[in-house]
Amino acid sequence: MADQLRWRDVLRWTVYAGTARPHWPRPAGLLVLRVAAVLGIGSWAGFIAAVTAITQGRGALIPSVLGIATLVPAVIALWSPLWAWRALVVLILATPPAYENWAPSWGWSWSPGLALAAVLVLYLVGETHDQPVLACVALLSVGAMAPYVHDWRDLVLLAALTSVPLFFGNLVRQRRLAGQQRVAEETRLAVLEERTRIARELHDIVAHHMSVLALRTDSARYRFPGLTDDLKTEFAALTDTAREGMTELRRLLGVLRMDAAPTSPQPDLTRVTELVDRVRALGTDCALDRHGDFDALPAGVGLSLYRIVQEALSNAARHAPGAAIRVELRVEADAVHATVRNGPGEPAGPIGPPGHGLLGMRERVAMLSGKLETGATPDGGFRVAVTIPLEGAVS
Repeated sequence: MADQLRWRDVLRWTVYAGTARPHWPRPAGLLVLRVAAVLGIGSWAGFIAAVTAITQGRGALIPSVLGIATLVPAVIALWSPLWAWRALVVLILATPPAYENWAPSWGWSWSPGLALAAVLVLYLVGETHDQPVLACVALLSVGAMAPYVHDWRDLVLLAALTSVPLFFGNLVRQRRLAGQQRVAEETRLAVLEERTRIARELHDIVAHHMSVLALRTDSARYRFPGLTDDLKTEFAALTDTAREGMTELRRLLGVLRMDAAPTSPQPDLTRVTELVDRVRALGTDCALDRHGDFDALPAGVGLSLYRIVQEALSNAARHAPGAAIRVELRVEADAVHATVRNGPGEPAGPIGPPGHGLLGMRERVAMLSGKLETGATPDGGFRVAVTIPLEGAVS
């Protein structure tokens, strides 16, 4: 019963309720090519039908009008292939009576122009709709032609010709959807990998703080001889809690850290100078402006900003080779700001598939309740600006 209701809804949606826009390629050249193909095939279909009707010598007005009308589905297909198919069905039903004088010589009750328009419209329907809708379209199309076909073999041929453009259109759609799903999955995995990397890096910072806490609470009884028994008990409990926390962190590290993961100390903003020196060693003009006390920054903030600047410099070198780069770091009372700006560079050669650098930046900035701005500059360069609130980062 549920399947019957579902197919009834699909049929109703196909006949008069539903619509979907075609998927046009992003590159402008391909878009122009697709539009030109639709209009060209539609115009050619109308021309063939009109000329064929006019050459019959009698009763040419109505066939000519119907021939030119084959342009309508082709043009509508630019915006809604399903509505174009509905217009096509109307022409399929209206054309045979007008072409009855010359149908025997052609062998079909429809003009060649209408056949071309049908192939185009059915292909676009297949490219924009699910398979249940395509099944309804195929059945209704064949049903509209069946009364004018007197040989079952011709009906089978028409059914095959109707199904072929639907099939190839749906094949293109499935490949497009698979590509979109693959990109979404790659993005999801990139997010998980970046979060895991962030967690590994921050683990070292948190573990250091927990270790210092355990040492200070454990040594408090010796550093302050006059402590009461209650305070000694409290410090002992704090020491046990800190050590338990360190144990859990080690277990977490065993899950997060890969075998080949580095164990060197994590960098911070004080080491940005090393990044700039590496870029300069490649012959790139790279300037660094620093303002404020970077030693007072929380370790997590310094590490995240270091990674963001590192990724921004890498992107600038990859996408704008030879461009001048300027790095600005400024620590204020309530926030820290980092800006990496590059000018227009030489045309970049093949750089391989796009990475997820900006995605990693967003993850780090979101973790610290900060703000990330990226975009092109008026002179044709690129700018990455990060603001991290120190209060939010600490909390």
